[in-house]
This record gives sequence, C-alpha cells and structure tokens, in this order.
Amino acid sequence: MLLWCIWHNRNDKLWNDNVQMPRQIGRHAFDAWNDWYSVHKLQRNNVSGTTEADLVRWEKPALDWVKCNVDVAFVSGSGRTSMRLCFRDNSGHFMAGMTQWQQTVISSVEGEA
Repeated sequence: MLLWCIWHNRNDKLWNDNVQMPRQIGRHAFDAWNDWYSVHKLQRNNVSGTTEADLVRWEKPALDWVKCNVDVAFVSGSGRTSMRLCFRDNSGHFMAGMTQWQQTVISSVEGEA
C-alpha cells in the first residue's frame, strides 16, 4: 500500500504539479490499508452478504470497439474530486488512461457521467 501511495504521489506531481509531504503519504497509506483490511475482513466473514455470483466482472468490448471505464473519488474536506479514465481495446489491452483533479466536489453520478 505504501509503494502504491508513493507511486500515486509521483504521478500527481508529474501530471498535476501537486505533491504531498512524506508524512501525508504515510498517513494516506495507513488509512488505505485500514480501509482495505476492513472490507476484506467483512467479506471473509460474509457480513457484506455478497456472494461470488453477485460480483460484477469486467467484460471486453465487442470487436472493433473501445471500452472506457470511469471512476470518481472525493478527498474528504479538500473540496477536490479525482476522476480517472481507462481505455481498453476488444482484446482487453490497455490503450490510454487519464487522472484529473477538479477543484469542485461533484456527485458520483455527475462525475461518472
């Protein structure tokens, strides 16, 4: 988790000229690890009620089509929204991607639309 946060910080500096202090990166890694652990602990105990049959799996687009997957996240208290895009071809191979920060907070529905 720490390595992912360091990598993410590097990309944020490269693409958005935004950099976090090492302590912030460490705190983010700690919080992300706790979130990940909590979710997997719930899944292991089956408290979530989700079965393997309920999981949505990514599917390749049709021949000669490109699929764009979108994700939006909010940084609590920052007034910022992060949007990510990932384009894949009909073989499932990565073609292009993008991460962008917005200085406004929009809803999940607006962001993903």
